[in-house]
Amino acid sequence: MTTPEKSLFYVALAFAVIYVASPIVGPLPGGFAVKAVPALALSFLILIAVGGIAGKLLFVALLFCAAGDVALALEGEQFFVIGLAFFLIAQLFFIATFSRELRRRKSRLPVVAVLVVYAAVMALALKPSLGELMIPVFAYIGVITTMGVFAALRAAESRVVLYGALSFIISDSLIAINEFAASIPASSYMIMATYYSALFLISIGYVRDHRRLNVAAQSSQD
Repeated sequence: MTTPEKSLFYVALAFAVIYVASPIVGPLPGGFAVKAVPALALSFLILIAVGGIAGKLLFVALLFCAAGDVALALEGEQFFVIGLAFFLIAQLFFIATFSRELRRRKSRLPVVAVLVVYAAVMALALKPSLGELMIPVFAYIGVITTMGVFAALRAAESRVVLYGALSFIISDSLIAINEFAASIPASSYMIMATYYSALFLISIGYVRDHRRLNVAAQSSQD
């Protein structure tokens, strides 16, 4: 990575560690802003390192993640719904990014099947407690599952971005279970650790795939 890219990576990492560890030391001043910094830093890393349409799409996806972080850090059901909407839009931009490089991969079809079954099980398990939020939550489950499927079917051989997508699904599943079904011990740690892992895996994995593709293209021209 270049020096600006490394700087953005370490800023994202430092703020992610600070926010995940914050429950140990108590509430952070401006905690909602601290929470959003990793997504913001990674968004600019992507814009610098990838560029082009794919880079811009992923940049916007991460910006909406940052906006969702701020909304979910605030108290009140209305902010939960706003955060859900921001993350739904972010997932749509992730889908748009991954859709540019889809390839039918038989080796990944079992992953696709597991994701679809998992989404159906989650929807059925959460349905009794969703009330008026059933439609938006079901819509989000459908969209994030599609994101995972598209990540699985990317042409890139590397699975790092896929692991990031799966980590995102795990994080949001923990939020849903904790919010609507049952309280999860140490939920804040697990939710944020898996969420930040998702952002780092998707971002760094995408940068690596992009550079491998560029190297391969240049080699073919030589």
